[in-house]
Amino acid sequence: MRKKEKGQSLVEMALLLPVLLLMLLGLLDFGRVYYAMVAMNDAAQEGAAYAAMRPNDHAGISARAAAASTGLITIQPGDVMFVPPDSLQAGAPVTVIVSYDFTFYTPVAQSFFGDNTVTLQAQATNAIIPTSP
Repeated sequence: MRKKEKGQSLVEMALLLPVLLLMLLGLLDFGRVYYAMVAMNDAAQEGAAYAAMRPNDHAGISARAAAASTGLITIQPGDVMFVPPDSLQAGAPVTVIVSYDFTFYTPVAQSFFGDNTVTLQAQATNAIIPTSP
């Protein structure tokens, strides 16, 4: 009876290993998406803070938001959108929206998204700060 059970562990491991690997890769992708969202939120907040001080400097707002992204997530100035306020008075809201095309590692994501890429967005809104005379 002992000889028949020798290959049992090997068969169980062969059956469960692909499932475990997919779960681990899914967790890896989830962590990467979370990191990307935190980095994008930080970049949007940095752009909105700059926009609150200089709401007319569109290039500077994009550059400031893009400069805030370092490490694994690189945001280009073209990925930053600025929504200007109706009036440039103190207290008017300015919004900065940051987009990023995220690529998954897990092949299972292809069945959910059609391809391995999804566009993530983050936005931040601040009020225009009054300038000193």
